[in-house]
Amino acid sequence: MPDAKKGIARIEVPTDSRAAKGVSAPEQEPVATEERGVHALVSRSAVAKRDPLIVPLAGLVLAFSVVGLIVQLLIAFG
Repeated sequence: MPDAKKGIARIEVPTDSRAAKGVSAPEQEPVATEERGVHALVSRSAVAKRDPLIVPLAGLVLAFSVVGLIVQLLIAFG
């Protein structure tokens, strides 16, 4: 025997009665003007402490590896 179909579930949403009772909505922290875009989506940004030479050294390693690959290709097919 099939189950009886239930009606649409309705959830009662309180209007402004919560504010009248003294329950306030969660407060949002103001976002500074320079922290717009992606930084506005992050609730708490963590300051990353890394060595300032990591990125330039990684760039140099990448550049020399590309140059080495080009030289190897020139030797192999030249």
